[in-house]
Amino acid sequence: MRDEDNVKIRDVARALREPVRIDASFNERVMRVVRDLPKHSRLSFWRRWSMPRTITVRPLAASLVAASLALFALVGLWHVSDDLDRAAKPIAKAIFPPKAAPPQHVQFVLVAPDAKKVAVVGDFNGWDPSHSAYQAQHRGGGVWSVTAPVPLGHHRYSFVVDDSLWVADPTAPRVVDNDFGTANSAIVVEEQR
Repeated sequence: MRDEDNVKIRDVARALREPVRIDASFNERVMRVVRDLPKHSRLSFWRRWSMPRTITVRPLAASLVAASLALFALVGLWHVSDDLDRAAKPIAKAIFPPKAAPPQHVQFVLVAPDAKKVAVVGDFNGWDPSHSAYQAQHRGGGVWSVTAPVPLGHHRYSFVVDDSLWVADPTAPRVVDNDFGTANSAIVVEEQR
């Protein structure tokens, strides 16, 4: 029975390999059948809505439609205005950010009796020890202080003593996250009222 199946399969394969001969009128017969098929419903729907046509509207009917649409819009906006306000505020803040509050003046104090020079450095001045607004003045008795502008927000800072020794503020919280293995001080500057 297997040999018979193999013979049938070979006969079918041989028949499928033979070239198909199509006469000259084949294409014309196929196209005639295609043209006689019913039109697709979506195509007729699309044609119905996309074809230009004339619509006659009486002035009274147009006025009533316009008035009802205006009334609907006003009532809808009246009910939705609170939701729109709540939704629009974050968008407005993103597009028109509020003006930044001016920096607040913060007093930095360090007791360093043997120091000859003290400066405050931090993320608010680019960690620049030569920045003139952050140079501390000796107040006597080894006390160094400076009142300097610092923007609102969370900041990290340190003192630089004699241009070489970085010292965290002993009176402030510490933050250990710099790349040099030493702790910085942390400060939160809020708007003064």
